[in-house]
Amino acid sequence: MTRLELGVLAGGLALAACTGDGGTLAVAGTVEIRELRLAPLAAGRLVRLLKDEGDTVRRGDTVAVLEQPGLEALIDQRRAQAQAATARTAEIQAAEADSQRAANDLARARPLRESGVLAPQQFEALQSGAAAAAARLQAVRGAVRESQAARAGLAAIEAVRDQLTLVAPDDGIVLTRFAEPGEAVAAGVPVVSIGLVTRPWIRAYVGERFLARLAVGQPVAVRTDAYPDTAFGGRIVEIAPRAEFTPRAALTERERADLVFAIKVQVDGVRAAARLKAGLPVDLEITLLP
Repeated sequence: MTRLELGVLAGGLALAACTGDGGTLAVAGTVEIRELRLAPLAAGRLVRLLKDEGDTVRRGDTVAVLEQPGLEALIDQRRAQAQAATARTAEIQAAEADSQRAANDLARARPLRESGVLAPQQFEALQSGAAAAAARLQAVRGAVRESQAARAGLAAIEAVRDQLTLVAPDDGIVLTRFAEPGEAVAAGVPVVSIGLVTRPWIRAYVGERFLARLAVGQPVAVRTDAYPDTAFGGRIVEIAPRAEFTPRAALTERERADLVFAIKVQVDGVRAAARLKAGLPVDLEITLLP
């Protein structure tokens, strides 16, 4: 028997182990972990990679830093524009006072002009002053909108800069690094992948005849050859809504034709999470519902 045939036979034995004595279902499974790929939302050049493969990361740790040439200068420019526009808003009260005073002077001068006490030239000067004060007030009020637009532009540029810093979203271990410092990285292209090793789960398959006696939340005992005297606790958190065929490594044609449903088992406890490694084969014992 060749090495390939031996491997296929071993895989078939692991995947086809699904037996029940009427009250308990024993099924083989495999430990899995979730993998997160960290990618920037904006293109840039990778300047610092703070974590390497195998390194442990905690939620909030900075993993990688990218940069865009000229981005900091653009931020400084937008910040100066925002500060200048904000400073102009302090002139609003003064402009409102000037405009109100000019309007009041014009209102008082109108009956004096009609009675001939005030010369036409003086009245026209008051009219011009009131119009100029009103125009200045409108210009200063426009500075408020200009200030809001400048602050929004600054916030947008700073958001781009923030997206160039990749932060670990959860505790885990760096599995793979896809880029090296100095490389240009496009938006959406992963830089590193992180495995959430603290929250392992188990994938297993059960036959169609057992489906009616399984339910989400059902307790599961997890055993492994590495710890033969220990049964880890777990529970079913998902039952696949769609049937599938057993893997091609099954032993017989009949087994290959059997329909199975995938189940997902979440392992409970920190101790179990530390001992169950990705890819580890395990045996599940499920007490079937009546």
